[in-house]
Amino acid sequence: MFEQAEVYADGTVRSLGCFADDGRPVSREELVAAIGELPSTDEFMAVMCPPGSAERLALPDHWVVRLVALVERRAAALVAERADLVAQLAGQRPGEEDGGRPVPEVMDVSEWLPCELGLVHPYGERRAGRVIRTSLALTSRFPATLRLLARGEIDEARAEAVVDLLEPLDEQLAARVEALVLPRAPEQTPTSLRASIRRCIDRLGPEARERRHRQAQADADVRWWATEDGMARMAADLTLPAAAACGEVIDGLARQLRDGGDERPIGQLRAEVFQDLVLRPWTERPGVGVSLVVHAPLSTLAGGDEPADVDGHPVSAAQCRELLDRVGALDLHRPGGGTLEFAVHDDAGHLVAVATRRGLERGARRAGLRPPPPTTAYRPTQGHRRFGQVRDRRCRHPHCNRRVGRTDLDHVRPWPHGRTACDNLCCPCRRHHRLKTHARGWRFRLLPGGRLEVATPSGITRVTDPPRVLREAGSAVPVRSGAPPGAAGDPAMAPRGGDAPPDLTGCPF
Repeated sequence: MFEQAEVYADGTVRSLGCFADDGRPVSREELVAAIGELPSTDEFMAVMCPPGSAERLALPDHWVVRLVALVERRAAALVAERADLVAQLAGQRPGEEDGGRPVPEVMDVSEWLPCELGLVHPYGERRAGRVIRTSLALTSRFPATLRLLARGEIDEARAEAVVDLLEPLDEQLAARVEALVLPRAPEQTPTSLRASIRRCIDRLGPEARERRHRQAQADADVRWWATEDGMARMAADLTLPAAAACGEVIDGLARQLRDGGDERPIGQLRAEVFQDLVLRPWTERPGVGVSLVVHAPLSTLAGGDEPADVDGHPVSAAQCRELLDRVGALDLHRPGGGTLEFAVHDDAGHLVAVATRRGLERGARRAGLRPPPPTTAYRPTQGHRRFGQVRDRRCRHPHCNRRVGRTDLDHVRPWPHGRTACDNLCCPCRRHHRLKTHARGWRFRLLPGGRLEVATPSGITRVTDPPRVLREAGSAVPVRSGAPPGAAGDPAMAPRGGDAPPDLTGCPF
């Protein structure tokens, strides 16, 4: 259907009537019903002036800000749609049915749902858990907030403010507070909305504030994380009076240094005072052992033009001798109370051997170095453990950065179906070790070069690579890794009974 009109020179428009596609006259009501809801002026302009077009670049500022507001409304509507979809997925992943434990902070869904959602999009599992919790709360307990979000009247930050503060309350009190704060929410910032919600809670349920305070104290922790340029940031959860007192002490000591003639920025002085108050450099503390691992590309060593497979040893004796010469030239020694090890990588950057200085000396006198041979027992040897830790360095699950000191060494293909060998062992943290052992529908494969392939029950696949040490640019020395004794197919390597795998069912992590 369409409407025909006549436009005069002075801009006046006169309707000539509404018609069906076959030319039959129809009423305006019939035309509107057939067309449906018309797009708003902002939506029309967004379509007519697409990103990057000359029309978009020619828009005056008042149209630019209107389109910014439109984009914010669209983003909020997409967050509301995501909440519906995440809640639907959560309904398909109930707690306990897949071997996991229900997680209260994400409202009793499967323990492994944050892991799965973290592979759908690289949120990180902490953020994925927050998305799940917010989605379930909006769809089940706060539908009025979800409707505002879907219409673009509030954004994700304000929806999270409602969930964070009202979700711990009983349903009756939460509903009363929500009804009071939502009318003004579209005009407020997230910070002012949180303040309004807290005031309502204090007025309608003062005992709830005390419960929240006690819970916050129980959840208190100290965290640090790397930032940029070799720096890091530390944060502690303290009560407000304690934090104010600490801040005053740190600032006072820093200003004493300034008054004493130290001209560095006051912020740097505060950071140094904080560091000294924690580390107390004027007192004697127990020593900490340092483990130093030197990574060496095989193609840069003498003898690199020889076949790398010498009597089943990927690192030849000549290469061991050259590495020892370089260690001597650099005057490398084991740190006091620590260890010094050498990790040798092939031309593709894959780890082929790990050895102490004494191991290098033995390899130089004999046939060279090789990875630890497989064993028929369940438990990996110390050589397997060190090889896996040096190769992986972090938890191998996608997007997990837990350091190798907090990881296990696990069979990717479960023992006894998979052998105890470097090509079937990797380092997951305890949480992702439990995921692999107990979660239904997850699949793990260790590919050549130490690549780990992880597939979720919904079919999402992600691959992680261990850190690699690549050869120097311009080096073209071919290096091939030899198969160590006991490779796949060797009947002597058939699994035998004895050591049984540990039961992780009761693991607290």
